[in-house]
Amino acid sequence: MNAREQIHRLVDALPDDALDTAAKVLNGLSVPSLADPVTSALAKAPIDDEPVTDGEAEAIEEGERDVADGEVITAAALRVRLGL
Repeated sequence: MNAREQIHRLVDALPDDALDTAAKVLNGLSVPSLADPVTSALAKAPIDDEPVTDGEAEAIEEGERDVADGEVITAAALRVRLGL
């Protein structure tokens, strides 16, 4: 089975409530989406090669500690907690 056939099978197996998300993901991968000036600019933007500052490094370490300590939750868990 080639990749196109596999993708068709995966899409056909998706539940209805996942179709909007799948469409957005696939649309984002399509070449015509580069016709959008914002998408095109982002696709052509250079990789950020700026060095990480001391403050940024500390913030990253703090975030990693929070994750390791279980002090963060996923976006899905937050939506459930908020009743969304």
